Amino acid sequence: MASKKTILSIAIDRDLLAKLKKLSEEKASSVSKLISNLIEEALYLEENVFKDDIYQNIDWLSEEWRDKLQVLFTKVLDTTPDPIWIKDLNLKFIYVNQAFEKAFGVKREDVIGKGDVEVLPPDVAKECIYSDMKALEKKESSHSIEKVPSKNGKEIIFDVIKTPIFDRTGKLIAILGISRDITEIINIQKELERKNKELEEAYQQLRNIYEYDVVTGLLNKEKFIQEIRKKLDKANSKDRFEFILMEVSNLIYANEVYGYEFGNKILKEFAEALKKALEENNFEFVLGKLSGNKFGLLVKSEVSDRRLLRKFLNFLKNLRILTPDDNYFIPKISFVIKDITKKDKDDFEKLIVYMEDILSRVRENRRKNYLILRNNMSIYEKAIEAQKKLKEEIETGKFSPSLKPIVELSTGNKVSYEVSCGLSDIKDENLCHLLDSSYIEAPLSQLDEKIIQLVKRKVYPKLKDNEKVFLKLRQQSIELMLNMPDSDITKDVLYIKDKAVFEISEDTFVKNIGTLHELKNSYNLQFCLDEFGTGNASIKNLIRMLEYEMFQYIKISESFIRTSMVSAKRKRVLKGVIAVTSEFGIKTIASGISSEKLLDFVKEIGFDYATGKLFNEEKKIF
Repeated sequence: MASKKTILSIAIDRDLLAKLKKLSEEKASSVSKLISNLIEEALYLEENVFKDDIYQNIDWLSEEWRDKLQVLFTKVLDTTPDPIWIKDLNLKFIYVNQAFEKAFGVKREDVIGKGDVEVLPPDVAKECIYSDMKALEKKESSHSIEKVPSKNGKEIIFDVIKTPIFDRTGKLIAILGISRDITEIINIQKELERKNKELEEAYQQLRNIYEYDVVTGLLNKEKFIQEIRKKLDKANSKDRFEFILMEVSNLIYANEVYGYEFGNKILKEFAEALKKALEENNFEFVLGKLSGNKFGLLVKSEVSDRRLLRKFLNFLKNLRILTPDDNYFIPKISFVIKDITKKDKDDFEKLIVYMEDILSRVRENRRKNYLILRNNMSIYEKAIEAQKKLKEEIETGKFSPSLKPIVELSTGNKVSYEVSCGLSDIKDENLCHLLDSSYIEAPLSQLDEKIIQLVKRKVYPKLKDNEKVFLKLRQQSIELMLNMPDSDITKDVLYIKDKAVFEISEDTFVKNIGTLHELKNSYNLQFCLDEFGTGNASIKNLIRMLEYEMFQYIKISESFIRTSMVSAKRKRVLKGVIAVTSEFGIKTIASGISSEKLLDFVKEIGFDYATGKLFNEEKKIF
C-alpha cells in the first residue's frame, strides 16, 4: 500500500503555500500554529473524507492522476457558487474559496491569517464572531442569517451554516463556514409580503365599500339587515326591540341650494350625532344607512326606555349644521317606530318596505314628524303575501304578460302598446303599490328580466316602424344595468331600445336621478314617468324632471284624472301639468280610461294618448 500523502498540499495550492512560508518569516509563531492547524485538519479530512477503500490505496491511479488529485479538492471548492471558508480556533481565516473572494470583493492573500474585524465592517464582524463562538461552544452546526455590505454599497443577505471540525481524536481543530446568497429570495419574499399587504388592504377597502357607507361610515343596507338578523337570532322570545326608520326629509333641498358636498356633510354629522346619543344613553343598538337619506336603527329596549328613546330622537331634531354662507341648516328628521321581536327576523326586509311606505306619508304630514306603529300589520302582511305569490307565479311560470293598446286621441289609432304583467292572483296596481319601491332582489328583477325577454322574442319583431312598446323598469333592474353592463337584461334592453319606452315611477326617479341620467346618456333610452299623481308628486320634482330632460312621456294616473273631473282646482292643476310638459315636448298619456265620459274629458283637457279598458281587451303575448 502506498504511503498516504498529507492533504495539506491538496487543500492549499502550491502558490498559496509559498506565500504562507513567506508569511512565516514575518510571523513565525502565528503562522506555524496556522500550518499546524492545517495539518490537523488535513488529517481529519484524510480520516473522514478519504476513508473509503477507493482512497485507501491509490497505487492503481496513474502518476498523472496522483498529481491532479492534489488540486482536485481545491478546484471543487472553487467551482461552487457558494462562499466557503475555514477558520482556526482563533477565528482567523485559513482558507477561502473563489466564491468568497467574489462575494466580498477580497483576495485570498489579503484574508488568510486575518480575523473578521480585519476584513468586515465592525457591526458585521461582531455578528459573525458571535455565530462562530455559538457553533464552537455548542460543538454542533449553527444556522444564521447574516447581512454583509457589498462593494457597491448594497446589502447582501447570506444564509450561513457553521460547522465545527474535529480531528480523528475528537479534538476541535477548526470551524467550517458555508453561506448562500439569499438576497434575491429575501427581496422576492418582501415584495410578495408587500403585494399581499396591498391585496389585503385592497380587499379590506372593497369590503368596507361593500359593507359600509362611504359618507357616514355606517353599515350599508345589506350588511345592516345581516346584523339585525344575527341580533334577532340570538335573542330570546321575551326580548323586545324598537326598529326606527328615519330620514333627513329636506336633504334634497340642501343639495340643490348648497350642493352635494354640503348634503354629505349633513348625513355625516347626523350619523355622528345619532351614534353619540345612542352610546351616551348606553343603548344596545345596530345602526345603518339604508339609502340616500334614510337610516335604520334597531334598539334593544324595555318599556321604561321608550321615553328616553323619544327624548334623544327629539334632541336630533334640534341638530344645527353650519352652511357655506355661515347660516345654520336645520335637518328635518322624520321617523317611524315599530316594536319587533325574534319572530320578525325572516321578514325583516319586507318590514322595511312597509315602513318606507308609512314614512312617505309621515313626510307629507306637517303636524308631526313621527309615527309609532301599533300591531296592526294588515298592509305589511299584504305586502308579504303579494311578494310570496309573485315569487311563486314566476317560479311556476303561471304569469302571462299581455299588451294593452295605447291610442292616439287625435286620430283614434292604436299607435303603441303597454305591457301588463298578467299575474293571475295579483293586480298590477297592487304590485306597484306594495312591492315596486322595495329593494328585494328577487322576484322583481326576475319579473322584469322575463318580461323583457318575452318582448324581445314575441313583440319586438311584430311592431311597425312607428309603434312603441311601454314596459316597466324597476329599481333592481336599473341598478343591475348600471353595475353589470354585460348582464342579460342590459343586452335585451339595448336590443329593443329603438322601439321601447321604459316606465319609471316617480319614487324610483327621485331615488336614482344620477343613475337614470347616466343610463339615458349611455344607452340613449326613452323613459315614461309612470302614474304621475299617485306618488309624492311635487312642482319641485316636476321641475327636476324637466331640467334633466329625462322623460319623453308622462302617464297620468286614473285617480288624478277622475278627481280632476269633479274639482275645478284640480282640473286647472292638471291643465297646467299638460301645458308645461307640452312646452318641453313631452307627450301625456291618460291612464285607466274605462268610459266614454272619461275619454271625452281627457280629449277636452288636451291629452295626447290614452290607455284603458275602453280600448278593447288586453292581448296576450303568448
